[in-house]
Amino acid sequence: MLHRYDEALVAHETARDLFEQVGDTHGQASAWNNSGETLRLLHRYDEALVAHETARDLFEQVGDARNRAIAWGGAGNVLEGLHRYGEALVAHETARGLFEQIGDAHGQAVTWINSGTALRGLRRYDEAVAAGRRSAETLGRLGDFTRAGEALSELATSLDAANAAPAVVREAWLRSASAYDTAGATNKRDQSRAKVAPITTNAIDG
Repeated sequence: MLHRYDEALVAHETARDLFEQVGDTHGQASAWNNSGETLRLLHRYDEALVAHETARDLFEQVGDARNRAIAWGGAGNVLEGLHRYGEALVAHETARGLFEQIGDAHGQAVTWINSGTALRGLRRYDEAVAAGRRSAETLGRLGDFTRAGEALSELATSLDAANAAPAVVREAWLRSASAYDTAGATNKRDQSRAKVAPITTNAIDG
């Protein structure tokens, strides 16, 4: 990834305009959604939210439930960036409901990761932990070890916020590293492993 987000945004906006010229509503929706994600990475959250909501409405017009769910999830992620955790949780739950309607177990599992983040922002730590466990279990079963590693990272963070025993938090980080290692995501693996040493040191010091 080149992290050239300003250029990426121009590309998505150009694509969106071209899709509009040829009357391709679905293409416009996809470009709006991509713009939303890029704007979020640029921390332009208000614009990102508008982009995802526009994409969501356009996907609804063309009857694309899966991508409408993805747009809802994108909006939820932006709302977390705005610290509007209650609204973010509603967005993720709406996305999950749409994924459930079309029988997309993977999509549902990803929304549990995001719901966990929102629940943690609301200080509903036990529910955040439950969401992390549910998503990690499902994603591991489905063989998506990159996302399972992400879910386990979220779980570890929620466990820490819930004041779980250091050994329990440590195990979650190690499981995250293992999942990332299985996926070949070495940078993510190393990031999870780096979380373990401070826990071990603090446990010894305590």
